[in-house]
Amino acid sequence: MFKKYLGKYNDLTLFLVLIPFINTINYHLTYATIRWDWYTYTTYAIDTATGFVAWYLIRMVINRLDIKMPYESAFLKRILWQVFITNIVAQGFIVVETEIINALFGSGPLPTKFYTYNLFIFFIWILVVNGIYIGFYLHHQWSTSQRVHQEELKLRSTGLEILLGNTRRNIPFEQIVLFYVDEKTTYLKDQDGKDYIIDGSLNKIMPSLPSELFFRLNRKYIIHRKAIIGYRKEVNGKLEVEFQVADNKVKSIVSRTTAPVFKKWYSATSLVI
Repeated sequence: MFKKYLGKYNDLTLFLVLIPFINTINYHLTYATIRWDWYTYTTYAIDTATGFVAWYLIRMVINRLDIKMPYESAFLKRILWQVFITNIVAQGFIVVETEIINALFGSGPLPTKFYTYNLFIFFIWILVVNGIYIGFYLHHQWSTSQRVHQEELKLRSTGLEILLGNTRRNIPFEQIVLFYVDEKTTYLKDQDGKDYIIDGSLNKIMPSLPSELFFRLNRKYIIHRKAIIGYRKEVNGKLEVEFQVADNKVKSIVSRTTAPVFKKWYSATSLVI
Protein backbone atom coordinates (compact mmCIF):
# COMPACT_ATOMS: atom_id res chain seq x y z
CA MET A 1 0.00 0.00 0.00
CA PHE A 2 2.83 2.39 0.90
CA LYS A 3 4.64 1.66 -2.39
CA LYS A 4 1.38 2.30 -4.23
CA TYR A 5 1.19 5.74 -2.58
CA LEU A 6 4.75 6.57 -3.57
CA GLY A 7 4.09 5.56 -7.18
CA LYS A 8 6.97 6.18 -9.56
CA TYR A 9 8.25 9.23 -7.63
CA ASN A 10 10.52 8.41 -4.71
CA ASP A 11 9.94 11.87 -3.25
CA LEU A 12 8.48 11.38 0.23
CA THR A 13 11.69 11.97 2.20
CA LEU A 14 12.55 15.00 0.08
CA PHE A 15 9.27 16.78 0.74
CA LEU A 16 9.09 15.78 4.41
CA VAL A 17 12.20 17.94 4.75
CA LEU A 18 11.45 20.51 2.03
CA ILE A 19 7.96 21.63 3.15
CA PRO A 20 9.02 22.70 6.69
CA PHE A 21 12.10 24.34 5.14
CA ILE A 22 9.93 26.30 2.68
CA ASN A 23 7.57 27.31 5.48
CA THR A 24 10.48 28.59 7.58
CA ILE A 25 11.71 30.74 4.68
CA ASN A 26 8.15 32.04 4.14
CA TYR A 27 8.00 33.17 7.75
CA HIS A 28 11.23 35.12 7.39
CA LEU A 29 10.01 36.66 4.13
CA THR A 30 6.59 37.56 5.57
CA TYR A 31 7.44 38.87 9.04
CA ALA A 32 10.10 41.47 9.88
CA THR A 33 10.42 40.04 13.39
CA ILE A 34 9.36 36.60 14.57
CA ARG A 35 8.41 36.07 18.20
CA TRP A 36 8.59 32.35 18.87
CA ASP A 37 5.72 31.80 21.30
CA TRP A 38 2.75 29.41 21.41
CA TYR A 39 0.87 31.42 18.77
CA THR A 40 3.80 31.27 16.34
CA TYR A 41 4.33 27.58 16.98
CA THR A 42 0.63 26.90 16.37
CA THR A 43 0.43 28.90 13.15
CA TYR A 44 3.73 27.39 11.97
CA ALA A 45 2.35 23.87 12.53
CA ILE A 46 -0.89 24.74 10.70
CA ASP A 47 0.97 26.33 7.80
CA THR A 48 3.31 23.35 7.54
CA ALA A 49 0.35 20.95 7.49
CA THR A 50 -1.22 23.15 4.80
CA GLY A 51 2.01 22.89 2.83
CA PHE A 52 1.94 19.10 3.00
CA VAL A 53 -1.66 18.97 1.75
CA ALA A 54 -0.90 21.47 -1.03
CA TRP A 55 2.12 19.37 -2.07
CA TYR A 56 -0.02 16.22 -2.07
CA LEU A 57 -2.57 17.95 -4.33
CA ILE A 58 0.24 19.04 -6.68
CA ARG A 59 1.52 15.49 -6.70
CA MET A 60 -1.95 14.13 -7.56
CA VAL A 61 -2.25 16.56 -10.48
CA ILE A 62 1.18 15.60 -11.82
CA ASN A 63 0.44 11.87 -11.52
CA ARG A 64 -2.82 12.42 -13.38
CA LEU A 65 -1.13 14.41 -16.13
CA ASP A 66 1.50 11.67 -16.46
CA ILE A 67 -1.37 9.44 -17.62
CA LYS A 68 -3.48 11.90 -19.59
CA MET A 69 -0.76 14.16 -21.03
CA PRO A 70 2.71 12.54 -20.83
CA TYR A 71 5.75 14.74 -21.37
CA GLU A 72 6.65 12.76 -24.50
CA SER A 73 3.48 13.81 -26.33
CA ALA A 74 4.05 17.58 -26.10
CA PHE A 75 6.74 18.65 -23.63
CA LEU A 76 6.14 22.43 -23.54
CA LYS A 77 2.34 22.10 -23.57
CA ARG A 78 2.53 19.61 -20.70
CA ILE A 79 4.69 21.95 -18.60
CA LEU A 80 2.38 24.93 -19.17
CA TRP A 81 -0.73 22.96 -18.24
CA GLN A 82 1.03 21.42 -15.25
CA VAL A 83 2.10 24.81 -13.87
CA PHE A 84 -1.37 26.29 -14.47
CA ILE A 85 -3.39 23.45 -12.93
CA THR A 86 -1.10 22.88 -9.95
CA ASN A 87 -1.28 26.60 -9.10
CA ILE A 88 -5.07 26.67 -9.37
CA VAL A 89 -5.48 23.53 -7.23
CA ALA A 90 -2.81 24.27 -4.61
CA GLN A 91 -3.48 27.99 -4.22
CA GLY A 92 -7.22 27.38 -4.31
CA PHE A 93 -6.86 25.01 -1.38
CA ILE A 94 -4.60 27.44 0.51
CA VAL A 95 -7.06 30.32 0.07
CA VAL A 96 -10.10 28.28 1.15
CA GLU A 97 -8.28 26.71 4.11
CA THR A 98 -6.90 30.08 5.28
CA GLU A 99 -10.29 31.78 4.97
CA ILE A 100 -11.96 29.04 7.02
CA ILE A 101 -9.34 29.16 9.79
CA ASN A 102 -9.48 32.95 9.84
CA ALA A 103 -13.30 32.87 10.05
CA LEU A 104 -13.14 30.47 13.00
CA PHE A 105 -10.26 31.97 14.95
CA GLY A 106 -9.43 35.35 13.42
CA SER A 107 -10.53 38.78 14.59
CA GLY A 108 -11.28 40.22 11.16
CA PRO A 109 -10.93 39.71 7.41
CA LEU A 110 -7.64 38.56 5.93
CA PRO A 111 -5.29 41.43 5.14
CA THR A 112 -4.90 42.43 1.51
CA LYS A 113 -1.25 41.44 1.76
CA PHE A 114 -2.27 37.78 1.86
CA TYR A 115 -3.81 38.01 -1.64
CA THR A 116 -0.90 39.94 -3.10
CA TYR A 117 2.42 39.27 -1.42
CA ASN A 118 1.73 35.87 0.20
CA LEU A 119 0.06 34.25 -2.81
CA PHE A 120 2.89 35.49 -5.03
CA ILE A 121 5.39 33.75 -2.74
CA PHE A 122 3.26 30.57 -2.88
CA PHE A 123 3.26 30.83 -6.68
CA ILE A 124 7.08 30.93 -6.70
CA TRP A 125 7.31 27.86 -4.45
CA ILE A 126 4.80 25.96 -6.58
CA LEU A 127 7.04 26.71 -9.57
CA VAL A 128 9.96 25.26 -7.59
CA VAL A 129 7.99 22.09 -6.81
CA ASN A 130 7.03 21.76 -10.49
CA GLY A 131 10.68 22.18 -11.42
CA ILE A 132 11.61 19.35 -9.07
CA TYR A 133 9.15 16.98 -10.73
CA ILE A 134 10.24 18.02 -14.20
CA GLY A 135 13.79 17.31 -13.02
CA PHE A 136 12.64 13.85 -11.88
CA TYR A 137 11.31 13.20 -15.38
CA LEU A 138 14.45 14.44 -17.16
CA HIS A 139 16.68 12.41 -14.85
CA HIS A 140 14.56 9.33 -15.51
CA GLN A 141 14.86 9.87 -19.26
CA TRP A 142 18.63 10.31 -18.98
CA SER A 143 19.00 7.21 -16.79
CA THR A 144 16.90 5.19 -19.23
CA SER A 145 18.96 6.33 -22.22
CA GLN A 146 22.18 5.51 -20.38
CA ARG A 147 20.89 2.04 -19.49
CA VAL A 148 19.80 1.37 -23.06
CA HIS A 149 23.16 2.61 -24.33
CA GLN A 150 25.03 0.29 -21.97
CA GLU A 151 22.84 -2.64 -22.99
CA GLU A 152 23.51 -1.89 -26.66
CA LEU A 153 27.26 -1.69 -26.00
CA LYS A 154 27.10 -5.04 -24.23
CA LEU A 155 25.05 -6.47 -27.08
CA ARG A 156 27.53 -5.27 -29.69
CA SER A 157 30.50 -6.62 -27.74
CA THR A 158 29.05 -10.11 -27.25
CA GLY A 159 27.67 -10.67 -30.74
CA LEU A 160 24.98 -13.24 -31.49
CA GLU A 161 25.01 -16.60 -29.76
CA ILE A 162 24.13 -19.58 -31.98
CA LEU A 163 24.00 -23.31 -31.35
CA LEU A 164 26.27 -25.55 -33.45
CA GLY A 165 25.46 -29.14 -32.54
CA ASN A 166 26.00 -29.24 -28.79
CA THR A 167 28.25 -26.19 -28.75
CA ARG A 168 27.24 -22.56 -28.34
CA ARG A 169 29.22 -19.97 -30.26
CA ASN A 170 29.20 -16.18 -30.39
CA ILE A 171 29.48 -14.63 -33.84
CA PRO A 172 30.48 -10.93 -33.76
CA PHE A 173 27.96 -8.72 -35.49
CA GLU A 174 30.63 -7.33 -37.79
CA GLN A 175 31.08 -10.83 -39.23
CA ILE A 176 27.38 -11.26 -40.04
CA VAL A 177 26.25 -10.29 -43.52
CA LEU A 178 22.59 -11.18 -43.35
CA PHE A 179 19.87 -13.45 -42.03
CA TYR A 180 17.54 -15.06 -44.54
CA VAL A 181 14.72 -17.57 -44.76
CA ASP A 182 14.76 -20.48 -47.21
CA GLU A 183 12.19 -23.28 -47.20
CA LYS A 184 10.90 -22.13 -43.79
CA THR A 185 14.40 -22.42 -42.29
CA THR A 186 16.27 -19.40 -40.97
CA TYR A 187 19.96 -19.00 -41.81
CA LEU A 188 22.80 -16.71 -40.79
CA LYS A 189 25.40 -15.96 -43.46
CA ASP A 190 28.79 -14.67 -42.32
CA GLN A 191 31.34 -12.59 -44.24
CA ASP A 192 33.08 -15.75 -45.46
CA GLY A 193 29.88 -16.91 -47.11
CA LYS A 194 29.27 -19.69 -44.58
CA ASP A 195 25.68 -20.48 -43.60
CA TYR A 196 24.46 -21.37 -40.10
CA ILE A 197 20.99 -22.63 -39.27
CA ILE A 198 19.36 -20.36 -36.68
CA ASP A 199 16.72 -21.44 -34.21
CA GLY A 200 13.91 -18.92 -34.54
CA SER A 201 12.20 -16.72 -37.08
CA LEU A 202 13.34 -13.32 -38.32
CA ASN A 203 10.74 -11.77 -36.01
CA LYS A 204 12.42 -13.44 -33.04
CA ILE A 205 15.96 -12.54 -34.13
CA MET A 206 15.45 -8.86 -34.97
CA PRO A 207 15.03 -7.53 -31.37
CA SER A 208 18.39 -9.13 -30.47
CA LEU A 209 20.28 -7.12 -33.09
CA PRO A 210 21.71 -3.56 -32.86
CA SER A 211 19.18 -1.41 -34.71
CA GLU A 212 21.88 0.83 -36.21
CA LEU A 213 23.57 -2.17 -37.87
CA PHE A 214 20.71 -4.35 -39.10
CA PHE A 215 17.47 -3.74 -40.99
CA ARG A 216 14.56 -6.03 -41.78
CA LEU A 217 14.05 -5.57 -45.54
CA ASN A 218 11.10 -7.92 -45.92
CA ARG A 219 9.91 -11.37 -44.92
CA LYS A 220 13.05 -12.97 -46.30
CA TYR A 221 16.02 -10.79 -45.33
CA ILE A 222 17.60 -9.00 -42.39
CA ILE A 223 20.66 -7.23 -43.77
CA HIS A 224 23.80 -5.73 -42.20
CA ARG A 225 24.35 -2.09 -43.10
CA LYS A 226 27.85 -2.68 -44.51
CA ALA A 227 26.56 -5.29 -46.96
CA ILE A 228 24.29 -2.78 -48.69
CA ILE A 229 25.60 -1.38 -51.97
CA GLY A 230 22.70 0.98 -52.57
CA TYR A 231 19.08 1.20 -53.61
CA ARG A 232 16.85 2.64 -56.29
CA LYS A 233 13.20 3.57 -56.51
CA GLU A 234 10.72 1.20 -58.08
CA VAL A 235 7.11 1.74 -59.14
CA ASN A 236 4.43 2.43 -56.51
CA GLY A 237 6.96 3.76 -54.00
CA LYS A 238 8.83 0.49 -53.56
CA LEU A 239 12.62 0.23 -53.36
CA GLU A 240 15.06 -2.23 -54.87
CA VAL A 241 17.96 -2.74 -52.46
CA GLU A 242 21.22 -4.21 -53.72
CA PHE A 243 23.68 -5.87 -51.34
CA GLN A 244 26.82 -7.96 -51.48
CA VAL A 245 26.78 -11.61 -50.31
CA ALA A 246 30.23 -13.21 -50.63
CA ASP A 247 31.06 -12.84 -54.34
CA ASN A 248 27.47 -12.30 -55.43
CA LYS A 249 25.31 -9.22 -55.69
CA VAL A 250 21.72 -9.76 -54.58
CA LYS A 251 18.69 -7.53 -55.13
CA SER A 252 15.59 -7.50 -52.97
CA ILE A 253 12.39 -5.44 -52.93
CA VAL A 254 11.34 -3.27 -49.98
CA SER A 255 7.62 -2.57 -49.77
CA ARG A 256 6.07 0.88 -50.17
CA THR A 257 5.21 1.08 -46.45
CA THR A 258 8.71 0.04 -45.31
CA ALA A 259 10.55 2.21 -47.88
CA PRO A 260 10.42 5.52 -45.91
CA VAL A 261 11.65 3.78 -42.75
CA PHE A 262 14.50 2.15 -44.66
CA LYS A 263 15.59 5.41 -46.29
CA LYS A 264 15.61 7.20 -42.94
CA TRP A 265 17.56 4.35 -41.31
CA TYR A 266 20.04 4.11 -44.21
CA SER A 267 20.62 7.88 -44.22
CA ALA A 268 21.14 8.00 -40.44
CA THR A 269 23.49 5.02 -40.30
CA SER A 270 25.51 6.40 -43.19
CA LEU A 271 26.54 9.27 -40.94
CA VAL A 272 27.89 7.07 -38.12
CA ILE A 273 29.29 4.04 -39.94
